[in-house]
Amino acid sequence: MAGTLGTLAPQCSNNPWLVGGDFNAVHDLNEVCGISGDIRIAMEDFNNGIQEAELLPLPMQGEWYTWHNRSTTTRSLWKRLDRILINDRWLERFPTSSYHSLLPRTSDHSPLVLHGDSPQHNGGMFRFDNYLTKSPDFIPSVQNIWQPEVIGVPMYAVTRKLKALKQVFRQQRRNKGDLTRNVQLAKGFLDEAQTL
Repeated sequence: MAGTLGTLAPQCSNNPWLVGGDFNAVHDLNEVCGISGDIRIAMEDFNNGIQEAELLPLPMQGEWYTWHNRSTTTRSLWKRLDRILINDRWLERFPTSSYHSLLPRTSDHSPLVLHGDSPQHNGGMFRFDNYLTKSPDFIPSVQNIWQPEVIGVPMYAVTRKLKALKQVFRQQRRNKGDLTRNVQLAKGFLDEAQTL
């Protein structure tokens, strides 16, 4: 698993990337219910692959265990083998996407249904100007955005907060006026003062 994800990741890292399905491995021991063989090596390989490929779990709703061995005896076993993973670019482009794990019907695996949103086209890069920190509104503005809890994976929460801060900083720059023009005026005043 680690090798496959590691090979694909460099080819996909500059684009939104989603990979999903039956990984035949669990991420954590709490993703197993019942008696199972030693799964630690497969789990470690899977986690290394996710980390190497820099993938994140897409938020999920529905059934926690996505596979059942269909046994009705004490050997009944449930695992979470199926999932959807994404990269940062996917999260930036589709910030509210998620998936739903349904009850299995004919298969021993749960079907996964992807819930998407329309792509978010970037409105330019995130820009931060140091002079904004000198404004008395700076700290309260950042606190108002950063303190509320955002539900989702940690990277999703950070992305949402940064997008909100981007709008605040843009407005503060507009309130300060045209920075290039102001710098040119200041240089003109300085030149004039030095010739006196």
